[in-house]
Amino acid sequence: MRKRFEKSSQKRGGERAEPAKMRTLPKPAGAETTNKTEANFAAKRFVNDLMIRGEAAKKSKKGKLPLRATHAIKRQNRDGTVEVERLRFKTF
Repeated sequence: MRKRFEKSSQKRGGERAEPAKMRTLPKPAGAETTNKTEANFAAKRFVNDLMIRGEAAKKSKKGKLPLRATHAIKRQNRDGTVEVERLRFKTF
């Protein structure tokens, strides 16, 4: 009868090696806020570009999106910004 091994390393008679531990460098002060502001700027830029290209539009009364649009406007905020939702991919 064959001997059953739980791990392949036991078959060879060895022990499993510990994974290498990586050292991380401390983040500079204010780095987290910089990343958040950059991400916020990128998100606003993306939505503005969608609006300019006409790829974001409101749904019709029947709930349909125009053919040229890929994103539906979910909500328009008081400050003029909009929240969009992707509904389809653009085919060229």
